[in-house]
Amino acid sequence: MAIYLIRHAESVGNVDGQTESHASIALTELGHLQARQLLAQLPKADHVIISPFLRTLQTAQPLLDRDQLSAEILPIEEFSYLSDVKCKGTTLSQRKPWVDAYWQLADVDYVDASDAESFRDLYQRVEALFTFLDREQQRYLDQNLMVFSHGQFLQLFKMLMTEPQAVSAELMQAFRHNMLHQPIKNTEFFIYK
Repeated sequence: MAIYLIRHAESVGNVDGQTESHASIALTELGHLQARQLLAQLPKADHVIISPFLRTLQTAQPLLDRDQLSAEILPIEEFSYLSDVKCKGTTLSQRKPWVDAYWQLADVDYVDASDAESFRDLYQRVEALFTFLDREQQRYLDQNLMVFSHGQFLQLFKMLMTEPQAVSAELMQAFRHNMLHQPIKNTEFFIYK
């Protein structure tokens, strides 16, 4: 038995669709298909955790239905480093200049606006998930826990699982490199420890 960390299926935001808020981005038709196909790869779940963002619930829903479970919500949502208000009604292509400017700063404490978070904030949320999973790990020796989250959140989690390190500009730059060159794909999953 194990703890599975799973990226959500393809969303409107992943295919350059117009989005209204970070939290409300829905799955595409293909994403819904991917969520159903994911069932064949995952064993029966005993507990499911999702982020507060819609796309993790939509990805988990076929598994929740199959295994007759409800999901627990934890703050494992996507890294929201750009202002939700500023991004409202934009596409990935339209946000690209803001994205590039953010990553060029490589400032772990920079906050784009009051409704955004810093890289340090993301790091602390990832560390909180490690603490939670370490505390719960004994419980899942004979059960399966499915954790549905997001590409950037899981990328940092995976990096820190492989090589624990303090938050720094170097970690931030390595993280961005991995996001661009070794991204966690939609519905890709890995097992904790």
